[in-house]
Amino acid sequence: MKLPCSKPELVLVGMAIVMGVLLRVQHLDRLAVEHFDEGVYAAGLWHDGDFGTSYPHRQLYAPPLLPTMIEVSSAITGHQPWAVFLPSLLLGCATIPLMWWLARMSFGMNAGLFIVYVVAFSDYHIQFSRMALTDVPVLFWMTLAVTVAAAGINRSSYQLMIVAGICCAAAWWTKYTGWLPLAIVSSGVAFRWLLRQRTIATFRTSAALVLVMAATAFVCWSPWLWMLQDAGGYAAVAANHSGYYTGLSQWQNNMAAHIMYYFHFDSWLAALAVIVGMMAAGSRRWMELAQSRPTDQIATDATSTDAAPSKSTTAPAWFPPPRLLAKFCSTALVMGVVATGVSSVGLLTCLGIGGLAGMFLWPTLTELHRRRVEQDTSLIMPGGAGFFPADMRAAPAIDPMIGFAFAASWLLGMVFATPMYSPFPRLSMPLLASIWLAGAGGVAWWMEANTNVARRSPIDDVPPPGPLKRIVNAMVVVALALTISVTGGIRTPTIWRDRTSLRDASWHLGEAALQDAAGKFQPEAIPWVTEEDGIIRPDPPEQFDEDGNLIPPPGFMAQLYERISKPYDTSTPLADIDKPTCVVYGFGEPSVLFHLRNAGLNVSPVQDVNFPPAALNGEELPTYLVLGPNALRTEELLYDWTVAQYRFEHVADFRFAPSDVVLFNLFSPMFVSQHDEAYVQKLELYRVGTHRQAVGVAGE
Repeated sequence: MKLPCSKPELVLVGMAIVMGVLLRVQHLDRLAVEHFDEGVYAAGLWHDGDFGTSYPHRQLYAPPLLPTMIEVSSAITGHQPWAVFLPSLLLGCATIPLMWWLARMSFGMNAGLFIVYVVAFSDYHIQFSRMALTDVPVLFWMTLAVTVAAAGINRSSYQLMIVAGICCAAAWWTKYTGWLPLAIVSSGVAFRWLLRQRTIATFRTSAALVLVMAATAFVCWSPWLWMLQDAGGYAAVAANHSGYYTGLSQWQNNMAAHIMYYFHFDSWLAALAVIVGMMAAGSRRWMELAQSRPTDQIATDATSTDAAPSKSTTAPAWFPPPRLLAKFCSTALVMGVVATGVSSVGLLTCLGIGGLAGMFLWPTLTELHRRRVEQDTSLIMPGGAGFFPADMRAAPAIDPMIGFAFAASWLLGMVFATPMYSPFPRLSMPLLASIWLAGAGGVAWWMEANTNVARRSPIDDVPPPGPLKRIVNAMVVVALALTISVTGGIRTPTIWRDRTSLRDASWHLGEAALQDAAGKFQPEAIPWVTEEDGIIRPDPPEQFDEDGNLIPPPGFMAQLYERISKPYDTSTPLADIDKPTCVVYGFGEPSVLFHLRNAGLNVSPVQDVNFPPAALNGEELPTYLVLGPNALRTEELLYDWTVAQYRFEHVADFRFAPSDVVLFNLFSPMFVSQHDEAYVQKLELYRVGTHRQAVGVAGE
């Protein structure tokens, strides 16, 4: 759908897109595969070629679109280290103009200019755009499906609904929650029907449009559903997902965790985005009104070709009043300060709820769209200002009730559904997008409401502020001062933090395995103890209280950080993959295996610890097992380990500092806040056999 944008508006949009792209592609050398799912999706770069099959149970984690895109990206770029992140980077950057398009089409120019800066500067979105996960790619396809569907509903176009179905299928091929656009569109259409034309004819038309989209999406996705039959069908996928379902009993705690994630990752970038986006929208709206000319062409929607245009007029000398621009700019600064205290997501949520309620109670956007369709420039009231070409350009391109219904359905659905599952940070992305859209709609409604109030009478007719207004202004100032005082300072961005610690630890581990296989590695002597659960562990020097919580001695964290593996030169492999001298197995650590394979070691995932030693040409090879934080939190492994641990000899531990996303994937925000030691994790290297001394007889 063509949008009636002025050149200055497009320049502002282009500036936001460029800055958003630059924020996402900086310091690519600090990126490395780290998250469990990143290792699974990137396994196609080595596992498929080594074993002729995909990574074990990969179909349970996601459909094959993203792994395939990673493989293609790696091949195109000559296997650059950052190639695994290229699909997320590209689609993350493309999401910026896409969200602008959706908001601009649904709520008008103000919403578009506001949201494009919010998305471009979003710490949360930037963070996940720099990870090889499905969440940013699926958000792109979801948003594209909803955008095209909104245009299709507005035009009653079956062709557009087919395109929307194809986009939904692309989301479904990316992530198993890719069907969400169908839920958003169907519930949004039903909501709009209840609010507007409740007739049988409109119901049939709307239902037919939604069914076309749903049928197209299912037909395009069905090949993968058919291919799943060899791996247990979709029932196996559903059974795996059910393990993460926590239900209503944990809804409140899970929602609190997601709110903590938003607070944790938010920085001054997000607050700046609110200020810049608000100022860009407000100043552009005011300036275009001030520059209105009768020769301006009024762009009309395809649905309004039969409407008779009215004669446009210039704005009167007093309109738009400077106080309107001052209100927009001062509000932008206030919102930026509030965003530093309650996070940009908290602010946008309030704007979204208030704006959606305002659209329903005082439909200024609907009236603006009607005037655009009918080219009605008549006065609101005698003595006031009429509507001008700038108003028509700024109006929503589709019925705002469609955007209202879609945004409300998206937001309410995600608020209810997201906390029903284990609170991993990545699950917050669709909820965040709904907050963006609702917040942009709220900003657009507020700006148009204030513009209409200013349009009613000249500034001379506006009464001076009374005592009540002065009291309210004073309360706002006090509230802002309190907000600034309790924020604890402006949070710095974490989007470019180094994520290579696990890679470095993995290469150090690989070097140790090679040296141990050659008989050149000298392990550190560690005393061992057998705990009540029967598991033999290193005897830790730390002290614990009666509840089992660590009591850190003085300087404990400093010592722990000193043990983190130092940066490793990964430009040259450690070994020749075609001349194996040892084999390393990994339980629950696909990212570690990814890095070890890049280092030239022969590796393989295992699903238990009862595997036999590896052999080559009938001769046994030194065989190792690596365990990490994912494995050590798996109950099945711990049960097996109590019996199988006597087969393994502990070689060494390698510490690493996980990124915040990975850390919150392992532990709850509350646990992390109470346990500083969680910021340093370790990889444990064991050797199969007793060529020196197995852990089961250590200390004898």
